[in-house]
Amino acid sequence: MAGRLPELQAFLDAFSDAIVARAGPDQPTAKAAARIFGALATPAELEPVKPGRIPCCRHLEPAFVAAADAPKPAARLASTLHGLEPHLKWVARGNAAEIGEPFLSGHANASIVGPGALENRADVWVGVSLMAPRITYPDHNHAPEEVYVALSPGEWRQNDNAWVEPGVGGLVYNPPSIRHAMRSGAAPFLAAWCLWAGR
Repeated sequence: MAGRLPELQAFLDAFSDAIVARAGPDQPTAKAAARIFGALATPAELEPVKPGRIPCCRHLEPAFVAAADAPKPAARLASTLHGLEPHLKWVARGNAAEIGEPFLSGHANASIVGPGALENRADVWVGVSLMAPRITYPDHNHAPEEVYVALSPGEWRQNDNAWVEPGVGGLVYNPPSIRHAMRSGAAPFLAAWCLWAGR
């Protein structure tokens, strides 16, 4: 599409396919994805973002290698993310210094679509999260609903419910404003996420 990096379009196509492969058409996950990827059919302006990595990114390559053996939709999503990754700017969560170690140096996020991201827009946010082994991403919440695709082993929790392992290629749907967290096990954690922030 005009104005959109081919690597970004390939990633977005793979992301949509990975959700469609797992979500039933009447599930909230599928409805959220339809809103998100319907909006993304129209590209927005490209933002001049200076790519860069932070220390946790040393876990990227092992995560990509492991994801290559995932079920096909997840493996394709990981492969397109690998192609897009040189364009991404990885950062720690804004309050990571307050939370401290090991979280501070044990996680990284990259915004791909959204405010100030590679494709700058307000209605849809897309990105990826990476964690070193044995890291918990602490409880947080946000108004937009959210869909994750797991690209590695990992667990999610909503409110005070039990931790859930969706499996590689599995989906996690976070309704609007729900409190949620995620954590890695013995292997690096890699997941792609998308949020509908439009009206």
